[in-house]
Amino acid sequence: MSKASPSDHNVRTPIGQRSAPRGLKELLRGVTRQNAAGQVLAGVTLLAIAIPEQLATSQLAGVPAFAAMIAFIGGTVVFIFFGSNPIVSVGADSTIAPLFAVALLRVALPNSSQYYGLVAATAVVTGVMVMTVGLFKLGWLADFMSVPIVTGFMCGIGVIIAVHQLPHVLGVTSGGDSVVQRLAALSHHLGHISSWSLALAVATLAIMVAGEAINPRLPWALVAVVLGAVISSSLSLSHHGVQVLGSVSVGLPHWRLAWFTLHDWSVVVTTSLTLLVVIMSQSAATARSSADEIGVADNLSRDFVGVGLANVATGLLGTIPVNASPARTTVTQLAGGRTKLVAIVAGGGALVLSPLAGEAKFVPLASLAGVLLFIAGRLIKLTRLRSVWRTSRVEFAFAIVAWVGVIFLGVEVGLAIAVALAILVQMWRAARPRMVELGRREGTTSWEPFGAKGVERVDHVLALFFDEDLFFANAGVFRRELHDVMRQRPQTRHVVLDAVAISDIDFTALATLSQITRDFEGDHISLSLARANGVVRAALARTSDKALERIKFYDSVDAAASHAAKTKTA
Repeated sequence: MSKASPSDHNVRTPIGQRSAPRGLKELLRGVTRQNAAGQVLAGVTLLAIAIPEQLATSQLAGVPAFAAMIAFIGGTVVFIFFGSNPIVSVGADSTIAPLFAVALLRVALPNSSQYYGLVAATAVVTGVMVMTVGLFKLGWLADFMSVPIVTGFMCGIGVIIAVHQLPHVLGVTSGGDSVVQRLAALSHHLGHISSWSLALAVATLAIMVAGEAINPRLPWALVAVVLGAVISSSLSLSHHGVQVLGSVSVGLPHWRLAWFTLHDWSVVVTTSLTLLVVIMSQSAATARSSADEIGVADNLSRDFVGVGLANVATGLLGTIPVNASPARTTVTQLAGGRTKLVAIVAGGGALVLSPLAGEAKFVPLASLAGVLLFIAGRLIKLTRLRSVWRTSRVEFAFAIVAWVGVIFLGVEVGLAIAVALAILVQMWRAARPRMVELGRREGTTSWEPFGAKGVERVDHVLALFFDEDLFFANAGVFRRELHDVMRQRPQTRHVVLDAVAISDIDFTALATLSQITRDFEGDHISLSLARANGVVRAALARTSDKALERIKFYDSVDAAASHAAKTKTA
């Protein structure tokens, strides 16, 4: 019988791994007796942040307040079981709420059964799309839109959220679909501003801004909203123009799905495609950044499946689409959250407290508007835009175009512009490759950009580095730049192309390379490739073009140059 080592008695076995079912082990992975209390406290902190945020988001979505709480509970529970990231918070989100609300209110009346049904259908369709992305491991699509373009798009969403909340902030009525229409309608009511509403909104915003600076782990949003409700109720501010949330209907979820008209389904699908792009971008960024912060491996495909199933579940429960929340996830991380116990506590706490949701009827809409203004401010990342401006004027221009497009042309058009810009940026970069002349560092076999100290040309050898894949969009540029360099180096007899950055080559590029080779042969100039990968070598080997077959491959630029020098000597 083997003896236990002295350290065996000191091993801290996670709670979830002690004779527990396999599913429970997964849910409680990483939870120990030593950190359990901290994880529970982080869950309470998440719950305190989520309650006012979900109530505020319901206003953006145009649904009853309790619907957002159901979405938070349903989304949290489903992601706990099917998601990978232990601290990502899934629920109703202020980023996507105005997207589907603006689109669906064009075909359905507010507070109507048709509108609620369309919202639920959008959640299901969106969920299926997001889940498909995860199942087929298409998460790389989330990286397609550049950070500057996403930043501009999110800035536009932030402005839309702020404009939608101005009537609640000022205590007046407003209307219109677009930002311009809403601001124009609002301008006619500026003489009826409620000073109490404005004060409550500004106070809520101030508490959240100051609170974040003092200690972002504390539930300042809940403090501000509760304080606003107490003041509104005790001073009867509803008689002074302050609008309150009103009766909150607490009850079981409703089945709202129905068979809509073909036009309604087309709007649902179009809206879901819009949400797909935003949810993919935001969920990917949230999952990856939080995984890095807490030091766990990210499984983006599984997280997409979790978010997708969460949307399907919330749609079947008759509520709204959900998303991974960067704000709530950050709060969880700052509060010390590291395991799924945090979400279990928050989701379970929301379920236990849900019968008390009716007490939220005294919450002023101005206070909820203050919460949303804070969230909108977080979406408008001026600091990042300044960084983009310093780095690339072109990318800054793309960010501004995406921003302006969302504000003035609408979310759908703005998103289309953002996606088109992403494609344009990629094509623009691929079509503008760099061709760098190389030289040999004196006394070595190393080839580096010519012009650096100690780097010299080799007689009759022109070594070039091409920094992009060679394909139809840049093949012509490649040929023109190569001939331009050749005109400057008329004594060249051997051209060596460092192909280490060329990961692939298409038919157009092969045809161009063949023509270049024939042109060179007419002038008694050889062309060889150094450090070409297997894909490029195989592409040239499959062709029946005799000119391409004469191109030689070398493992290094120096080997190709040395062979050229021997050929010249011979």
